[in-house]
Parts: sequence; C-alpha cells; structure tokens
Amino acid sequence: MRGKKPLRDTLGPSERAAGVVAGAYALAAGIWIITSDKILAAAPVDVATLTRLQTLKGWFFVATTALLLFVFIRRAMERMRLTAERLSASEEKFRTLVERSLAGIYIIQDGRFAYVNPRFGEIFGYPPEDITRRLSVDDLVAPDERGKVRENLRRRLAGEIQYLNYAFRGVRADGAAIDVEVAGVATTLGERPAVIGTLLDQTERNKLQKEALEAQKLETLGLLAGGIVHDFGNVISAIVGRAEILALDLPPGSSQRRDAEEILHSAQHASTLTRQLLTFSRREKLETVPLDLNAAVRDCAAMLRSAAGDAVKLELNLEDGLGSIRAAPGQIEQVLMNLVINARDAMPGVVVVATRRGVL
Repeated sequence: MRGKKPLRDTLGPSERAAGVVAGAYALAAGIWIITSDKILAAAPVDVATLTRLQTLKGWFFVATTALLLFVFIRRAMERMRLTAERLSASEEKFRTLVERSLAGIYIIQDGRFAYVNPRFGEIFGYPPEDITRRLSVDDLVAPDERGKVRENLRRRLAGEIQYLNYAFRGVRADGAAIDVEVAGVATTLGERPAVIGTLLDQTERNKLQKEALEAQKLETLGLLAGGIVHDFGNVISAIVGRAEILALDLPPGSSQRRDAEEILHSAQHASTLTRQLLTFSRREKLETVPLDLNAAVRDCAAMLRSAAGDAVKLELNLEDGLGSIRAAPGQIEQVLMNLVINARDAMPGVVVVATRRGVL
C-alpha cells in the first residue's frame, strides 16, 4: 500500500536486534531438528532404542533452549540494569542542575506553569508548588505588562517564533514590583505545545545602573560647576587684592579701614568656599596644613553665630593648650557650619562648640 512504511522502519534498534537473534535461533533449531532426524533415521537401531534416542534428543533441545534463554535473558536484564542506573544518574544530575540553578527555570503549558524550580519561586516569593497548583502566568506579571507577556507566549506556542528574550515587570507575593528578564523556547511535551525557559531577577542590577547614571550626571554637573567656580575664584582674587590695597591706604583704626578689612575678610571667606567647591568638583587637590583648631573655631565664630540665627545661642568651650592638627582650614569651617546648622534645625536653644584632646 502506498504510504505504508516497511516493518523494519517501524522497529527500533532493540527490536531489530531481538528479531535477528530470534531468526538465527529459529534457523539453528530447524537445522538441528532436520539433521538430527536424518541421522536417527539412518541409524541401525531397533524401534525401542530409536524412541529413547528421540526422547533424549527432545530433552537435549529443551535444555539447550533453556540455557540459551537463561544467557540471553541474563544479559538483557544486565543491560537493563546498567541502562536504568545511567538513566537514574543522568536524571539526578539534571534534577540537581535545575533545582540548584541560580536562575529561575519554568515550563508553561496550557496557560499555566507546569513546573518551576525553587529559584523561580524564591524570586516571586511563593513556594514552587503554589505557583504550579493555583497561580496563572498573569498573577506574576504587572497589570500593564500582561498584554505583552501574553502576546509573546502566544507567538511561541503558535510556532511564529522559536526563541524570545525580553524584560518585563513582575509582581511578588508581597505586592512588590520587580524587574525580570526572561528567555524561553517553544517545545512539545506530551504532544502538546509548551514553552520552557529561564528567568532572572534584574531589580538590583537595574537599580545599580540607575545609581551609576545619576553619579555620572552628578560628576558632569560637578565638572560644569567647577568651571564656573574657577572663573568666580578669579573674580574673588581680584576683590581680595583690591581690598588689601584699600586697607593699606586707609588710616589704622578708622571706620573706613574697618570696612575695608571686613570686605577683605568676607572675600577671603568666599575664596575659601571657592576652594571647597573646586575640591568637590575634583578640579583642585585638597591641601592640609598645620592648623590651630581653637583659632580656627574663634575665626569663624561670627559666621557660625550668623548661621545659627536668633533662636540659638552659640557658646564656645575650647580646651587650652590643645596644640595643632593637620587639616584643610576650609574643610574645618564647613564641618563646623554643618554641625551648627543641623543642631539649630534639630534642637533650638544652646549650641556648644567644644574642643578636647583625644586619641582615635
């Protein structure tokens, strides 16, 4: 008949091997029977002896057949045992690989999860058996992403595409949103279409990428600010130079001289702030010098009182004979300013700036 396969094409390797053995045995048995019958027929013996010889021949045939069956069955069972052991070892390796995988592994069939590994359940915050028994694919996908996920599943199950890799936002058991990346391939299980694939939690990676992008933006902003501050520093330097010249030309003790000195002090403070901004923007190296900490606190006391405002009383409690430290003067002023402003905002009243000798 047209289209019908030959019998040999429908048999597997094991069936074909068994057929060859059975055919060889049948041929050998046939030759043995015909040959032995001819030998016995030609033998010069009486009927009783011939009958006994025929009986012995039959038992010999039975014994030989039983021995051959024993040998073949034993070898077949040994092969089956070895095959079962190899299959069991292979299944154990596969199970270990899947169950301990760092990626979530899933099988989707008929719109539900046929299998998920422990890591998949861990990513979404569910026990794996809960996902396979009572949750649908939509239950793990953010509402605004479900259409995309459904369409991607449909395309693979319909055979439009074989493999697909994409990202979507998932929903954990506690309601938290997570960023996941999924890769899946279309396959067939139990003669029904299915999708098998892996899933990775990319929430932390995406967070780090956003932080790196923000840091890059801040660095760019710092470079831009550094350029502006550098130009502003040139203007401040001119003011400082002019104020110094003006103070030298005015009579000592006069109000004009005091005004010029105040302008000079303010310009010098602005110059210090400029250096701090340049240091922050990485346009200038931070330089430390031997510094009298008590003197530094006294020099900026007026500025600290101005920053503290009327709601806070600033008191200095400085230990005598403190000695020098190595620091950047502008950084010390900035630290004191931040401490006073934070104290003012946190607990209006009295703010005490104290210095003490200590060992760190």
